[in-house]
Amino acid sequence: LWPDLPGTEAEVKSVAALFAGSSSVHLGEAATEQRLQALNAQGELRRYRYLLLAAHGYLSPDQPSLSSVVLGLQQRTPEADGYVTAAEWPAYDLRSDLTVLSACDTGVGAVIDGEGVMGLPFALQLAGNVNTVLTLWPVDDRATAGFVEALFRHLRDGRSPAQALSLTKR
Repeated sequence: LWPDLPGTEAEVKSVAALFAGSSSVHLGEAATEQRLQALNAQGELRRYRYLLLAAHGYLSPDQPSLSSVVLGLQQRTPEADGYVTAAEWPAYDLRSDLTVLSACDTGVGAVIDGEGVMGLPFALQLAGNVNTVLTLWPVDDRATAGFVEALFRHLRDGRSPAQALSLTKR
């Protein structure tokens, strides 16, 4: 159902190298919803200034609460099926300045008058994240890796998330 994304491993490793010694990396079979839940339960997630989730994105236009980031699906349980949905994100304790969802269609959701876009963007804000970089369309695995690495290089160099994104887009 979800093909491998070879560019995501290179993407995560290149970003981790920019923050050598201060990053936590979970790749492949270690990148699971169970691991994310454990990091949250241990209070680790609230310590991260930046979060990068390079994975598949699932868009549910009819039910925005089901839109999700798709993590490892090998060892699923009823509590952790591998789909971290918009409905589940508010239960996480984030204190991040920036979360990057490097996946397809993560910024898409239903527009509700007076509320804005319901889906992953709103869910991450409820979880405590300040800024989010999302996508509004399907993205190329390899091209996205270069974009995300440049974005994090600007962050490492002291730019704010808005400045880093602006410089990266240019």
